[in-house]
Amino acid sequence: MNLRITLLTTILLFTACGGGGSSSSKYKDSKMSCQPTTSVNIFSKTDIETFSINNPINEPKILLANNPTFSTTPLAFDKKGIYELFQTEYYWADETVKNFDYSNYTSPQALIDDLKNSKDRWSFAMTKEDYGNLTSQKSGGFGFSCQDVTTGCHVTYVRIDSPADKIGLKRSDVITKINGKKATHDAIYKTGKELEKIATFTVKRKNTNETCTGSVTPRDYTYKVAKGEVIHSPKNEKVGYFRLDSFMGAENIVTQIDDAFDNFKKENIKKLVIDLRYNGGGSVTVASKLLDKLSTTQSENEQFTLAWNDDYKKNNETYRFEKDSNSLDLEQILFLTTRGTASASELVISAMKPYLSEDNVVIIGDRTHGKPVGMGGKTDANYYYFLINFVVKNSLGFYDYFEGFPTTSGCTIDDDPFHEMGDKNEGMLKAALHYVDTGSCQ
Repeated sequence: MNLRITLLTTILLFTACGGGGSSSSKYKDSKMSCQPTTSVNIFSKTDIETFSINNPINEPKILLANNPTFSTTPLAFDKKGIYELFQTEYYWADETVKNFDYSNYTSPQALIDDLKNSKDRWSFAMTKEDYGNLTSQKSGGFGFSCQDVTTGCHVTYVRIDSPADKIGLKRSDVITKINGKKATHDAIYKTGKELEKIATFTVKRKNTNETCTGSVTPRDYTYKVAKGEVIHSPKNEKVGYFRLDSFMGAENIVTQIDDAFDNFKKENIKKLVIDLRYNGGGSVTVASKLLDKLSTTQSENEQFTLAWNDDYKKNNETYRFEKDSNSLDLEQILFLTTRGTASASELVISAMKPYLSEDNVVIIGDRTHGKPVGMGGKTDANYYYFLINFVVKNSLGFYDYFEGFPTTSGCTIDDDPFHEMGDKNEGMLKAALHYVDTGSCQ
């Protein structure tokens, strides 16, 4: 097996399928056309009182053309090689079962699950095809997820630059009809699998009292995971808002990060909201590149260290700050998080804590996932294997956040599926802007 890539990830965010991203110019999609209505009754009282958002990390079906899990096609795999990794480079190698009989296993994930340490919630295998799609930010379908409510399917997430995004579908929309029939999660999922066949949505928007219609063709597509804009707090302080959905796909993401931070630099942003609420992790290199953007004064100081087990200390690696042309001299960073905020996302929070005061590294939303560990990928003919290899220490040597990072006092805020991400009225962002103005979330 050969070393390929170092990852910090939890359940991989939005597993991908399908081929490359086709241009939208060949499709007869139509953007949302909206008309005001006197009353938009989208949600029943029960919907509003009981609706609890399912993190899209765990509910990606609408985002995909096919089965949302990794490929289940049986492929040959290196059983002996997996067991040897558990005995050597695995972080808890000294606790691996000795003389383990792996001969009857028919899937690499089953073997990994039976060998991994009780602390390990993350080690996994994936096919090379799945890995290639994920890291190139490719998928298939419409590019959104939704949950059933009384009047239709409530959109909870829209991928940046997906077909759905390009026609103007928004998080918080309720799709009431698809192709003239009542919209449900299952009906939309089924239609999304019919690639190249155009579908028409009827949508109600509560926040603007509009009814909209639009058409979109489910297809293979590429998407983005990063987006930035400059907004203002209620007291008119200029604030950067940076949404980052994943750290998977180094070259693509770094370009997208640069685009956002070029603008932040131009606008002389001093306070930045980083929205990591659905970011389950990814590349250590990308996390380090993002950290470079968050300070102009820490050049050559330690960001974090990857610390392997005692027999593989030679693999320990320390990352350091580098000043880029678009690095910011930030006074305050406000992170928007949920239990789906994991791994490389948590690394960024942990790495900044030694360099800004407690009042200026603010965590808003919910406690994070709790994954201070990562893996180095190995491969055989058909699979990549990502087994936990190291803990991630910040410059103070701290890494014990297996229970996740708690929110800042008074800043536990529910994820708000009734507004778009980036909308200043969305619950977590609204609290962040209030904190900018007052030093308190509420």
